[in-house]
Amino acid sequence: MRMVLLLSTLIPIVTFSALRYDLSRIDHVILGVSDLRKGIDEFERMTGIRPIFGGIHPGRGTQNGLVSLGNRQYLEILAPNPDETLPPASDYLRQFSSLKCAGWAVRSDDLVLLQQTLQGEQIETAEIRPGARNSPDGARLAWKSMSYAVADRRLPFFIQWDPTAVHPSTTSPGGCKLTALRLEGRDIDRLKTALKPADLQIEVRDAKDVSIRISLTCSKGTVEF
Repeated sequence: MRMVLLLSTLIPIVTFSALRYDLSRIDHVILGVSDLRKGIDEFERMTGIRPIFGGIHPGRGTQNGLVSLGNRQYLEILAPNPDETLPPASDYLRQFSSLKCAGWAVRSDDLVLLQQTLQGEQIETAEIRPGARNSPDGARLAWKSMSYAVADRRLPFFIQWDPTAVHPSTTSPGGCKLTALRLEGRDIDRLKTALKPADLQIEVRDAKDVSIRISLTCSKGTVEF
């Protein structure tokens, strides 16, 4: 009887430990692919949900497809726009013949304050930049964004939406939920050091290959990228 009681008291501890990561501040996750139509078709085959066309990013050489993940979160499929020149910083998209996790974004209500907080902890950031695109129905979406100064797609960028913008999670097809996000590589201490001042509690795991891993729960079950 004592053994049974002892084991039962351990169960809540194990369960609580498994929930120590916090995904609630994630605004969206990004899957990269070389061809948007093929990426949309692939996502539909894997999940049962067909992304909608979101629009193009003028001057950035990219276009996207969108899926809502609920809870003011969404998934973006990012691909080259064949009608524009793809800048060198986004040329990696051409290498992805199938969907691969290529980045993630964190919501912020005050990018200036966040930038000051990070720099106060000796974490360098890039400048705060405006961004915008038109949705297919003609609506204008605007935002500001900021990234870490170090070039590492495993680290998020931060986004502050314009108050008038309609968040993509409310206008995109639903049916999936983000259930895990993990950063992998050999330099996990550096990643943790960069994430901590932004108060991001994200799983970081030592691994041979550098990657971002996400898990979604969709109508066809769990899907991992």
